[in-house]
Amino acid sequence: MKNGLFEKIRKAVKSAKTALVATHIDPDGDAIGSAIASAMLLHQLGLNVTIYSADGVPAIYRFLPWANRIKHELPVGARFDLAITVDASDLDRVGKKIKLREVVPFIINIDHHPDNSLYGDINYVERISSVAEQIYKLCKYFKVKLNREMAENIYTAMITDTGNFRYENTSVSTFLLAAELLKAGVKTHEITTRIYDTKSLASLKIMAKALAQLDFSGNGKVAWSTLSHSMMMESCARGEDLIGLVDLIRSLDGVEVAILFREERDRIKINFRAKHKVNVGEIAAHFGGGGHAKAAGAILAGKLDDVKKRVVAEAEKYVEAQKYLV
Repeated sequence: MKNGLFEKIRKAVKSAKTALVATHIDPDGDAIGSAIASAMLLHQLGLNVTIYSADGVPAIYRFLPWANRIKHELPVGARFDLAITVDASDLDRVGKKIKLREVVPFIINIDHHPDNSLYGDINYVERISSVAEQIYKLCKYFKVKLNREMAENIYTAMITDTGNFRYENTSVSTFLLAAELLKAGVKTHEITTRIYDTKSLASLKIMAKALAQLDFSGNGKVAWSTLSHSMMMESCARGEDLIGLVDLIRSLDGVEVAILFREERDRIKINFRAKHKVNVGEIAAHFGGGGHAKAAGAILAGKLDDVKKRVVAEAEKYVEAQKYLV
């Protein structure tokens, strides 16, 4: 079945000369690394490739080879023969700066989110650790050379979506892939130091503000923090400075669900994390968002306090229901 799907992708790529690789807004490591690796794959196959991220590249990932090639805007009237979207569960996740269907006639959707809307002309959607693993499989199918630069992008994408191999989406195939990437020249210490042991001053300032006003449900199983627009401004913090913050809240002993609320103009961005049985992807979906069972997000319009009350109440329902799960 998968070989048949890969063959469809091969035919689509073979018939194209230009390609756009696009990923989701507020990109994470899997989004950036997989987008670049996809572009490298297409480049080796002879295509003229443009990489697009509406929100650019977070500073933490700018060390990656080809990161400086990623565009956050496209020229007026730009057209491509096909697009590959990576790590985007629906077209809205690519952002509102461009209307993808007006830019390309054909979309290959590569994603690992269980709630993917299957919007592509070809949908390669698989429940797996990361899109990075999917891109690696395509590299093997196309028999392209896995050089060090490509390996560094795939490795970065994979470790950021598995929490450096800590999350339950880590599998035997994940470790086998890691071994192949090390053989290709990846220096694990260099990459993990840049991602996990390098923080901006703004990130530490906003983390201090967030932790100083943590709040908890009555039973202590739901924990959340709220970042107002003014707090972000005072700390000179950007969205990328919040990476890892909600995971830190989840690490608290006894906490089952962690939530981070961030006020941004007239909307509230919400990040969810779960520790054991609660499926925060379902909670996010209840509010029009989505994601994975242990990591998800949503964006809501409304007043910060009102949104917080609604979301926390729903999370508490799910935590209460988990006692009946086996």
